[in-house]
Amino acid sequence: MASDLPTTYLDYPDASKLYFQQNADDLAWASANETPVNEGPWGDVPSVRIFYVGINTAGERIRLPQISSFWRYKPSGVQLACSDDHARDAPHQTYYLSGPGPSVVRIELGPSMPGILIERPRGNQPVQSTGLIDGKDFYFHESDGFWSLSVGGTDVVDQPDWYYEEEHDAPDELSEEAVYSLIAKGAALLRSGTPTMTVKQ
Repeated sequence: MASDLPTTYLDYPDASKLYFQQNADDLAWASANETPVNEGPWGDVPSVRIFYVGINTAGERIRLPQISSFWRYKPSGVQLACSDDHARDAPHQTYYLSGPGPSVVRIELGPSMPGILIERPRGNQPVQSTGLIDGKDFYFHESDGFWSLSVGGTDVVDQPDWYYEEEHDAPDELSEEAVYSLIAKGAALLRSGTPTMTVKQ
């Protein structure tokens, strides 16, 4: 009986090699085309130099005209027990991991729209996307048949300058194209002066 497994696959060493090669290629491209941004420091964690690289829908590296605050680099935090007894209630200390030298943050973008930079949607329930509309941060959220768009403000998720929510009639999960269409619809409502709604918590 023929196996249902694919005839070719990427094993861990190959995947690791591909990952490190991609990082090296990204860094080489960024060094030739971008200016690094100093991010941090974060408490005791020193600042680092970051290149932000856009990845368009064709998978090509492109320059980002602007960077959303959602995309900003933050070091990864790892909590380790302070004691040797490994007791469940033992105190923990957070250690932050950041690689040496400049790093690259890849932002996978949706289709190009005038005045809008969209990160490709993530998740299922909820579906989320972030980016910029006319230079202001936006946060898109869809779950259980409702979608919302929050734009601007010091806290764009909980206290945006502008908020809109609506029920949609998609029978199943939203496709990426549907998400982009709803973001474009929300941007058009914002630009036309549609009043903000109250954020639902």
